[in-house]
Amino acid sequence: MCGGARVRIDYRADRLRDYLYQEFQMKHLFIAVLTICFVSSALADGHGTHLSFAPRQDFSEMTVTSVNLTPGGGTITATGEMGEYGRVYTTYTLTADPSGMSGSVLGEGRGALQDGNFVSGSGPGAYYRDGTKFTMHIFFKISDGTQNLDKIVFDAFTGELTHDVYVVK
Repeated sequence: MCGGARVRIDYRADRLRDYLYQEFQMKHLFIAVLTICFVSSALADGHGTHLSFAPRQDFSEMTVTSVNLTPGGGTITATGEMGEYGRVYTTYTLTADPSGMSGSVLGEGRGALQDGNFVSGSGPGAYYRDGTKFTMHIFFKISDGTQNLDKIVFDAFTGELTHDVYVVK
């Protein structure tokens, strides 16, 4: 009888080991399928191959026309030549976070084209401050259907303002 009990225990141990091995394989299979689903959904809309943020045009040096301060931020207006957008007039409305080192920004712009037409654009963004330099990143939706990620750097000490435009669409 002792030998029969041992066979039964060995058989049960083998079945338990096989069951645990299958469960281990199923968990890895589930994780692999889940990973493939996430990766394929992230690439399905083309973000993995088409989002490049290439410059739309050369950077523009803008002339600051006014700075209006408020208790919670301020407004910067500027004008300058911006390539395909012509003579551009912009307004950046900044709202500071409690630290005063960063915050949100709303951008608004109009471009007067040589042919007598206008293009307009607006969008939200964020900014941060490093010393006297304010760096703004704004997602602009333009009336001609294009979309840009703009980087604006304003140095409050020198009064210089540069505007870079990167292609989103």
